Amino acid sequence: MKKYKLLGILLILQLGVQAQPLDELIQQAKEFNPGLKAMQLEYKAALQKAEQVDDWPDPTVNLGLGVLPIETRLGAQRFRVGVSQMIPWKGSLKAKRNVANAMAEIQSYNDEIREKDIENAIRSAYSTLQFLESQKQIINQRLQVLNILEELSKSNISSGKGKLSDALFIERTRKFLEADIDLISKKIEQPTILINRWIGKEVDNKIIVTQMIERNENKVEFIHYATSDHPQYSKLETYRTASNSKIDLIQYDAKPKIRVGIDYSYIDARNDVTIPGNGRDVIMPIGSVSIPLHKGKYSAIRQEEQIKQEAIDLKIQEVQDKYSTEVNLAFSRLEYNNEVIRKYESLKEITKETLKLMRTEYASEGTKFEELLRLEMELIDYDLEITKAKYDQELSHAILSKYK
Repeated sequence: MKKYKLLGILLILQLGVQAQPLDELIQQAKEFNPGLKAMQLEYKAALQKAEQVDDWPDPTVNLGLGVLPIETRLGAQRFRVGVSQMIPWKGSLKAKRNVANAMAEIQSYNDEIREKDIENAIRSAYSTLQFLESQKQIINQRLQVLNILEELSKSNISSGKGKLSDALFIERTRKFLEADIDLISKKIEQPTILINRWIGKEVDNKIIVTQMIERNENKVEFIHYATSDHPQYSKLETYRTASNSKIDLIQYDAKPKIRVGIDYSYIDARNDVTIPGNGRDVIMPIGSVSIPLHKGKYSAIRQEEQIKQEAIDLKIQEVQDKYSTEVNLAFSRLEYNNEVIRKYESLKEITKETLKLMRTEYASEGTKFEELLRLEMELIDYDLEITKAKYDQELSHAILSKYK
């Protein structure tokens, strides 16, 4: 007996060393995920947009060659060169930069939202692994109970108090349970593949889980986060900021466009006359104004952005309803499964007392073996139901992880 206890302790210590904590797997997934890295790069790229829009427009250079020169009083105009510059209104470049920065900021929240989805996926798969491993342990407990009953039935058969059918019942039950273990071992492959895919490991890399733990969550905090602090709201509010920045920019687009510059003309001197300033070049300051007479499109753009902001308000309401519903459902499932656990814990206590009497009765009289076997298996079934309830609670916690 001491030998078995020692082996059990060594096994537990070995599992403890090799177990992979959930938080560690979540961190590995976040560091590995290519989609998350792509979002971060997209944000960096979007930040560069602001550097592209707040510079003055490029100047315009004109060059004209006098193939058929224009004759002036002072001589023929051989060529003309000019440069002009569009003058932006004060504040217009800042308005463009604000739009670009707001659009870039939207990208920054995508990776935060993605991280929460990754964490939820890892937690769900990890919970499934915990559940399946617990199932295997409980079934192995059943097999140990069968071994004890088998020894008891053999003793009763030898003494003439038992029946051969008792041993057959045990063997049939053992085959059934061993088949269950094989199925569970196969099913474990599915969450293992999912987790390894998220952390970038080979699909058959073994994941050793820790045990499920008891947790008490504060519903008020989750509701507050779900309705106010989730990054999805920051993203939607940044859409509103970008929309307001576009409205600010429209007022500059609707103003006249002013361009100033200077032209230089090279004049060839005349040979047929002598006059003051013969061949004198020409320097001419120039200016132009583009007047936006048709302003309907600017009004339409303002109305478009105002409608978009109304849509943002409705989206915020929709997200608040969705997220708060998820939190309430998760807590409802937690409470329901607490009731389930209490129910089966109570049944276990009653069944254990009954089994004490039936084991004594069977050992002394060799009767009601089928009833004894049924209750022994039923006791283990209660453990399975408790494990299922805890698994459902872990899935609820996985959902709640998106709201903290």
